[in-house]
Amino acid sequence: MNDNHTPNPLPSHAMIVDDNGQPLSVMDIDRMQSDSIELAYEMAMHCGDEDALDAISGKWLTRVGVDGFGYVAAGALRMMTHFILDPTLQAVDQLAPQLKFRDKLADAYRNVKDTL
Repeated sequence: MNDNHTPNPLPSHAMIVDDNGQPLSVMDIDRMQSDSIELAYEMAMHCGDEDALDAISGKWLTRVGVDGFGYVAAGALRMMTHFILDPTLQAVDQLAPQLKFRDKLADAYRNVKDTL
């Protein structure tokens, strides 16, 4: 075994099934990951425009279908959090530590948990 071996590699495809285990579709994992990255950046670029965000969601729903959209959106959320939000927060922490933005984010999370 070399250092590049992945102990539990992802399969190249995954079967999407309904609640009863009936096959709905097959998803190409590499394509899903690429779509997730593209969706994350597209949403981030238009984060201040609600109409654009709605249009992007509709475009991607049509592009990947109802069965795949949840997977692509979940992947996009992960990508956006790690590759867009975290570096942004790191920059804010470095440039304006007095804002304590991460503390404000934690407070907002607690408030949302209390109201849901």
